[in-house]
Amino acid sequence: MTEFPNWFASTKAKQNFEKFLEPYKGHTELQFLQLGAYTGDASLWLLENILTDKSSHLTDVDTWEGSDEVAHDSMDFKEVEKAYDYQTRGYKNITKFKGTTIEWLKAAPFDYYDFIYIDADHTSPGVLIDAELSFLSLKSGGLIGFDDYEWDQGKGAVYNPKAGIDTFLYRHRKELDIIHIGWQVWITKK
Repeated sequence: MTEFPNWFASTKAKQNFEKFLEPYKGHTELQFLQLGAYTGDASLWLLENILTDKSSHLTDVDTWEGSDEVAHDSMDFKEVEKAYDYQTRGYKNITKFKGTTIEWLKAAPFDYYDFIYIDADHTSPGVLIDAELSFLSLKSGGLIGFDDYEWDQGKGAVYNPKAGIDTFLYRHRKELDIIHIGWQVWITKK
C-alpha cells in the first residue's frame, strides 16, 4: 500500500485531540463529524481512543479527490481513499460519506453533533461555509476544531483558512467561547 504523510500526528492536531477530547472518552451516544478525512489517521485515533463505546459514532465526509494544494499534486487520491478504507475497516460505528461537505451539511440535523472537526476545503470561503453550516448542527456545549489556522498555501488570500475562520469567530462571538488559538482553533458553542 502507498505511504502518505500522517499530518494528524506530525502537527499539533493529535495533541489538541488528546487535550480537548479526552473528557469524552468512553461516553455513550456521542456523535462526531469530521469534514476532510484524508487517509483516516484522525478517524482511527478517534475510534481507538475516544469513541470506544459502541453507541458512539463518527461520520467522515470527504470527496477523496484532493485539491489544487501543492501537497496534493503528486498524490493519487484513489490510493488515499484506499488507505482510508483500510484504516477504518472493521469499525461498525463509522459512516463514510463520499461527497462534498455542503452536500452533507445541508441535510445534517440541527443540534446533533458533540464535536466537529473542520479540515476539508482550505480556501477562506470554503472554511467559512463549512463553519457556518457546521455551527447549526453543533449541540450547545459542543466543540469545533479548525485545522490549519496558520496554514498558507502562498497562492493569495483565498488560500488562507485563517481569514474564513476569523470571519466566523467574529460573526458568532456572542455564541461561542474560544478555548484555543494556535495552529488550530478550538471553540465551544454556548
